[in-house]
Amino acid sequence: MIKDFDLFCYKKGITDDTKNYINSSIRNSEPSRRVRSGKGNVRGFYSSKKMGLTIQFESHTLELCGIYLMEFDKNVYEFYDQPESFTINYMKNGKNRGHRYTADFFVISEDFIGWEEWKTEKELSRMIEESPERYCLDENGQWRCPPAEEFAKKKGLSFRVRSSKEINWNLQNNIRFLEDYLLEENPTVSLTSRNIIHNFVQSTPNTTLADLLSINDATFNVDDIYKLMILGEIYVDLERFLVINFDKFPVYSNKEIANAIFNAEESKSNKGNGNIDNLVNVEVGKKILWSGNLWTVINVGDTEISLLDETEKIIPLPLNAFEELIKMGSIKSLDNESSTRYEESDLMDIIRSASPETLAEANEKYYKYKLHREGEFVDVPLRTLRSWKQKFIKAEKKYGKGFYGFIPENHKKGNKTERLSGDVIQLMDRYVTEVYENKKQRNKSSVYISFRNECIEKGFDPPSNKTFFKRIENRPSYEQDKNRRGPKAAYDKEPFYWELSLSTPRHGTRPFEIAHIDHTELDIQLICSKTKKKLGKPWLTLLIDAYSRRVLAFYLTFDPPSYRTCMNTIRECVKKYSRLPKTLVVDGGKDFQSVYFDTLLASNDCHKKTRPGAKPKFGSVCERLFGTTNTMFINTLAGNTQLSKLVRQMTKDFDPRNLAIWTLEVLYEYLYQWFYEIYDQQPHTTLNQSPRDAYQQNIRKTGERKQTYIRYDTNFEMLTLPTTTKGTAKVQPGPGVKINNCYYNSYELKNPSVEGKQIPVRYDPFDYSKAYAYVGNYWVTLHSQYELEFEGKSEKEIKLATAEIRKRKSQTKKEKINGVSASELAKFLVNAESHELLETQRLKDEALRRSLRVIDGGKNKYSKTNIYKDYEDEKHTSNHKKVTTQNKTELNKTEESPRFVMYEEFF
Repeated sequence: MIKDFDLFCYKKGITDDTKNYINSSIRNSEPSRRVRSGKGNVRGFYSSKKMGLTIQFESHTLELCGIYLMEFDKNVYEFYDQPESFTINYMKNGKNRGHRYTADFFVISEDFIGWEEWKTEKELSRMIEESPERYCLDENGQWRCPPAEEFAKKKGLSFRVRSSKEINWNLQNNIRFLEDYLLEENPTVSLTSRNIIHNFVQSTPNTTLADLLSINDATFNVDDIYKLMILGEIYVDLERFLVINFDKFPVYSNKEIANAIFNAEESKSNKGNGNIDNLVNVEVGKKILWSGNLWTVINVGDTEISLLDETEKIIPLPLNAFEELIKMGSIKSLDNESSTRYEESDLMDIIRSASPETLAEANEKYYKYKLHREGEFVDVPLRTLRSWKQKFIKAEKKYGKGFYGFIPENHKKGNKTERLSGDVIQLMDRYVTEVYENKKQRNKSSVYISFRNECIEKGFDPPSNKTFFKRIENRPSYEQDKNRRGPKAAYDKEPFYWELSLSTPRHGTRPFEIAHIDHTELDIQLICSKTKKKLGKPWLTLLIDAYSRRVLAFYLTFDPPSYRTCMNTIRECVKKYSRLPKTLVVDGGKDFQSVYFDTLLASNDCHKKTRPGAKPKFGSVCERLFGTTNTMFINTLAGNTQLSKLVRQMTKDFDPRNLAIWTLEVLYEYLYQWFYEIYDQQPHTTLNQSPRDAYQQNIRKTGERKQTYIRYDTNFEMLTLPTTTKGTAKVQPGPGVKINNCYYNSYELKNPSVEGKQIPVRYDPFDYSKAYAYVGNYWVTLHSQYELEFEGKSEKEIKLATAEIRKRKSQTKKEKINGVSASELAKFLVNAESHELLETQRLKDEALRRSLRVIDGGKNKYSKTNIYKDYEDEKHTSNHKKVTTQNKTELNKTEESPRFVMYEEFF
């Protein structure tokens, strides 16, 4: 973002009125509306690191593409979604019309400041027929919206329409693949990996990414390849080739070599379906055979060639037609000179031996000559064009590709004869290998003096020290370091070996790029392990990797889907893999649209896509696994509810509720084995391999991306806890902070520096007796005034009790019920009358705790058993762990606010 906006406006000549308008209505304003789903589009938000905010998009095939372009365009400084609406006016049917207009983005860049609207070509073509007064196509083929441009002009700004035609899908897919590396602040590559990659690419100019990935070296890191692409140390064309096509994605040492190889291929003689081997020398005086008749070339012009037959009749022939006859094989050469055909490796040597400056010069000449041949004017003297033409034709005859005629052979110029005698060279090599390259590590100057003295003693004319030093530099650096400093010191320059790489699965791009999360109610009745009481059917939540079909995390509970379910699933994924998917696909349920859930994703650079309603195929990844789990596993267990679908045919003896024997904790244990062991290693029909194999094989090619790893610690656990609507609570002297109608306090809140101030707070949905506050860069534990009554009570149980109290009050009082106080709630929870109402929920909560304990055995500090524990035990560790970055208020937005601020104070 722009650090000094006033200075930026001054440099761009922006008036004070325009600057104030941008500040008040755009930069310091929330989006004017939430994006909406419709017509099957996928909406969501992008967690922009450049902006530090989440940016909404209404279509993941249109606006999201524009976001990616702006996020990684260095010329774009700021961009805002759904800016403030404005009124556009236009004439329709002879009458003045107008309406409010909301653009997709407001962009502040180096060469454009104003509103931006994205439309598909199909939509624009339709709108130009329906509303020609609003949209039109100018003489340059650019879409425009004159009414919006008129408003922008009054504000001293700009407006432009961008269409789907501008989207380069190769570039889009490559940006998304490399996004983790593009967002890394200071990507570093070890010297060992850098040398391996550079040496490989330089030795093979036409290498591919698959060749690089096949390098077999223990010190080699695949992530370093992608980092060097981002750093520009190796050149790749992200607009023409797809990274995921590893065996077809070329990698070059620099841009000049890439352009030279492309131009050489384009200039290949007799392209297309012509006769490639038919090369004709068109120099003046040469003989050719045309349809069985002998002709002599007497003149070669810029646009035509003149031929003389045996009767001395001269005919002019257009040069394009002459070349076409050669391609067809109608014209053949009678030149007795045999043209040498060069192998592709020999041609690559020519490019490799040329310097980047030389290749840049050759590329420029080729572009101009190509325009000249196509009939366009180029500012080049005719004499130079004729010279280029002769070089092109000679190279076409010699190499089969005319481009090589433009590469200057500077390396062949000069006298290459060795001026030193063989005895001097032999003596110099001995001093370099035996005297300089040894454990004594003598410097170059002292070794040269010894060499020079021996030359004089033997009557040789000694070379200069510059020649001697150059001889040392031309020796392999690995051998020199090994002989002078030992094998460990030379390890970074050690030669490497490579082998063929594994083939990629046919589906998807890479693991952790896209994941789906969804819930389902399992078809089985469960009971309590203690009382054997029937507790009903459980809910299963799955987080699945779209590429490998691997289950990244699952969560089992009796409670219907809620933000608590989502956050615990996210916890499980981070705990298992130390990372989150780059994009999470969800449905339109309220549990996926909460402020808590969105903030958790945004703070970890995770983007969210909301699939449209009534479009089951968008969630087919989860739905198919739900069906597989029910069919192959759940339906084989006692108490499954298959027969419940035929309720009229079911008798009491076959009622699943009477056959239930499974408990939540035991089912959790078996589901753990099912998802992470059985299903994970079974061949998948789409992949033709197991999800585990698909995951592991692709990670080797696409990189581990350790820069995206998330540390699972108390700070991350705190981030997954819910907070109040504002995200903060006011510290009141004495009672403390009020959270959900209950006061919480601690010793730290008695500090005068925080009294009367709003501070970030969070509470534990599974233990209502505790809450947490961010005080002085620390998370501290707060205790409820009714700690004994609330201890171990979940938020679900508290809500049930609150609803019951309200119901009772409404039956006894006619006046308006304002709420339930903490004291009333505490008394109710200890009252015997509430036992039957809350007993089932308590049993469900206890079953969940036991199920989590089964998996981890209570050994892991951050196990599921200890996720919802009393943080008082960590008061001297986690609660007093200083946060390095400045504290921000992360949840200062209401439920209606569509933008979520990304923050870093927890890490």
